[in-house]
Amino acid sequence: MIKLIASDLDDTLLDRNVQVSAKNKEAITKALDEGIFFTIATGRMYQATAPFAKALGLDPQQALICYNGALVRRLSGEVIYEQPLSTELSSLIADYGQRQGWTINAYFDDELYVSSLNQDVRDYAKHVKVGVTAVGDLVKFIEDGSKRLSKMMIISEPEQTLERIEELRPLVGEGCQLLRSRPKFIEITNSQAHKGNALLWLAQSLGIEVDEVMAIGDSQNDITMIKMAGVGVAVANASQEVQAAADHVVASHHDDGVAQAIATLALQPL
Repeated sequence: MIKLIASDLDDTLLDRNVQVSAKNKEAITKALDEGIFFTIATGRMYQATAPFAKALGLDPQQALICYNGALVRRLSGEVIYEQPLSTELSSLIADYGQRQGWTINAYFDDELYVSSLNQDVRDYAKHVKVGVTAVGDLVKFIEDGSKRLSKMMIISEPEQTLERIEELRPLVGEGCQLLRSRPKFIEITNSQAHKGNALLWLAQSLGIEVDEVMAIGDSQNDITMIKMAGVGVAVANASQEVQAAADHVVASHHDDGVAQAIATLALQPL
């Protein structure tokens, strides 16, 4: 019996118009009415996640998994779990990236900071509907007060992302995770900060067993939670790597895949 459902946002719960479809919302409401917990597990900032949770009618005490598992925060605003990057690693990555001329997003205290504004930054901020602050030298910004970032993200051309990940690996060692969440995005978090760990922590805090958890996603940053959950689900638009990690594949994000997963795997006996 499923007692907790976790869904990724972009390209999973959200359709091509970056909206939650009526069918997905109806299915989530049915699950909530059955006493099933529903949470969002996303790479997004909390402030870019909360509006969707509120629109779904989630309880203010419901916890949301943000920054790929680096932060778990209730819809009421209370922070209950954190796994930030160390100041030293964040500074090292910022220094190297700035010298390479890379576009780097730095996330601190649920705000977005960059060294300077460019079209990639503007497009990203517009997509997730958040503000952005240009601070000049990101290294100085991070080291002032020894800030511990929730996440960093490098925006690259799709053909550059894998190359840049391999370029960064010897620099960061085992201290952080490097994930390609979307073709242009390299997401960097604490090595222990991933959706699988955060979802496991949340399930345990609710007294829910792993085999009572269902996780739905589409991208590389969803694999840990799909593997951790008793029922791992990939939407049809997911990469082959994600589909191979899942127990079930449902319809695409634009064809109400989350609703299908809930109806057939959570509200019906397996």
